[in-house]
Amino acid sequence: MDTFRFKIDERTGLRVGRPPVAVRMLGPDNAMLRAEIKFRPDEFGGIFTCKTHEVIDAAFRLQVDTGRAGVLILQTCLLPPREEPYDLAVELARHQIAVFMNKSEDWEMFDPSRAPEAVETFEHARHIFTDSLITQDPQEQGAMAFAALDQGLRATDRLAHAHADILLHRKFRSRGASSTTFGTTVSLHHAPQAQENLLKGFDVLSMPIRWVDIETTQGTYDFSRLDEWMKWAKTQKRPIVAGPLVSVTAEDLPPWVSEQRAHYSVFRDLTYDFMEAVVSRYIQFVGIWKVVSGIHINGDVRFKSSEMIDLTRTANLLVRQYRRGARTMIEVDDLFGDLAAKSSGSLNAFEYLEKVRSEGLRCDCFGARLIVGGQSPSQRSRDLMTVSHVLDRFVTLDKPVLISAFGAPGSTQEPAAGRWGANWDAQRQASWVSRFVPVALSKPYIESVIWDSHQDVPARQGFGLVDSSGAPRLAHEKLLSMRRRLRQPLGPWEGQRATHEDSGDRNTTE
Repeated sequence: MDTFRFKIDERTGLRVGRPPVAVRMLGPDNAMLRAEIKFRPDEFGGIFTCKTHEVIDAAFRLQVDTGRAGVLILQTCLLPPREEPYDLAVELARHQIAVFMNKSEDWEMFDPSRAPEAVETFEHARHIFTDSLITQDPQEQGAMAFAALDQGLRATDRLAHAHADILLHRKFRSRGASSTTFGTTVSLHHAPQAQENLLKGFDVLSMPIRWVDIETTQGTYDFSRLDEWMKWAKTQKRPIVAGPLVSVTAEDLPPWVSEQRAHYSVFRDLTYDFMEAVVSRYIQFVGIWKVVSGIHINGDVRFKSSEMIDLTRTANLLVRQYRRGARTMIEVDDLFGDLAAKSSGSLNAFEYLEKVRSEGLRCDCFGARLIVGGQSPSQRSRDLMTVSHVLDRFVTLDKPVLISAFGAPGSTQEPAAGRWGANWDAQRQASWVSRFVPVALSKPYIESVIWDSHQDVPARQGFGLVDSSGAPRLAHEKLLSMRRRLRQPLGPWEGQRATHEDSGDRNTTE
């Protein structure tokens, strides 16, 4: 068994939670490794001791408070095991500098004229980091490394924005964004007429289909809320994304279905009956059917990989049996693999999508959920470069992508036991929108972005573009303003402009 140790001195400014959160060992290609990890706190911080089997090199990942950049999941480079503790601040800074260099090469952004602010900030980070390596005072070394990490995060953020600006101008140079680029997810608990004014400007309406709300008693369906919304959207000529037809989270399943979740053949038959009732009723209303969502995680309902594919194929074929030209979407969640790593037999999002492709399943697009600021491990915040990098992974799948649910809270969420995170407010939510959307839409294969929850409801309190009283938050106008800008051709790129909102106190997607 190989041993790694990492020391954190919180006097430098870098802090971890009590207990530490999202602690993992990673192998090549960020594969999750099984490891025994213990944290021994001391007066000024503490030491992590990590033991894992048969590993040549490994990286250490955890959630840290980086000061002005916020609370983020960060990691080190691949390192060899050793008894002497690594300085955590030094290794996190080293990795951030390596990320800048690697992405500059991947994106062909080494020309300083393409991202002058990013390059200038990077050079500043690199010089501070180099100085930290030659100082003899451990506390001074940690403080300098923390400063290098801060500048490194700012540099990668600026690089991601500069790259997005170039790609946006390439994508929308001579024509504006289509009328299906921006969307939002409605709440069926509110009547459409009550939200009509606040939905103006959003092209696509995503309508959630929750089995537990429709078939509380087996064989008895209540479609009243969906009927009202479907008919209203049709009169408004709004494109509809509906689903998922198959969601396997406990809160979406009626109790009488949950009782059968260990028996796949019974569960599949019950699911088929429900899907058929929904699809047959709304096949003429829906533009894109979200056939499955997140079944690869193996959370509340567990599947073998063959069963995941079988259920996906069944849902996909059912829709097309009712209309040959119907469009279907397969949605994935947990893009960073935090939930999948905790559940045996699960597949991470990209393994699942590759399996879908290899099995010959034909769908029209893939959907991706990316929520930050929530209680789920999959909703912990990453820096903007990490988000951009994970979206780059969709390019190999050769399929259009919709960001089918994205969002961040407009108010601070109650922390789960032993957890801590950023203080969210309406300004931070709007800032996150202004950073994330350009990066997402700059990817040539990403066609639309759809907000996760248009108005606050008890299950998604604080995540709405509109609060529970019906008042729009700043993010609401931010999205509409971005839509107005992108509906017009952007023309050729003429050098970097201020595409980020860098006031000097935040530089991440959090």
